[in-house]
Parts: sequence; structure tokens; C-alpha cells
Amino acid sequence: MRKASIELVAPAKVVTLIAGEFGYGKFLYTVDLSAVSEDVPTPAQWLDALEECKRKARELRYDVSRVKGLNLTLGKN
Repeated sequence: MRKASIELVAPAKVVTLIAGEFGYGKFLYTVDLSAVSEDVPTPAQWLDALEECKRKARELRYDVSRVKGLNLTLGKN
């Protein structure tokens, strides 16, 4: 299966699915949390967006090898 990575980006309030094991490929899918609210996303919102990207990766037949910014789902941002 092809490799992909997921990156949670706090300043932009987005979660992206990126082709390539190290995230140097093309953008495959993006969840924009700023479209939901202008407030700072909660850890639960980050986690929901992460799960959505993981579902999309499975749909596109990618194996997620890395997740950058995972601490945002823990509430330690």
C-alpha cells in the first residue's frame, strides 16, 4: 500500500493528508477547522478531523505512516 502522512497545523487550523511517508508529496485531502468556527479548535475537533483524514486515506488506499502535530488532540497546545 502507498504511504501517506497526516499533519495537524494549529496556526492554519487545518488537518492535511499528504502523499509520501514523510509528507513531501501532493496534498490529497484537507479538513479546514476554521470553516467550522473562528475560535481555537478543541482537542475533540482536532481528533474528529484526524479521524476524517484517516478514513479518507483508507478510501484512497494509503497507509498513514506518520502524524505530525498529534499533541493538538491531547489538549496540550
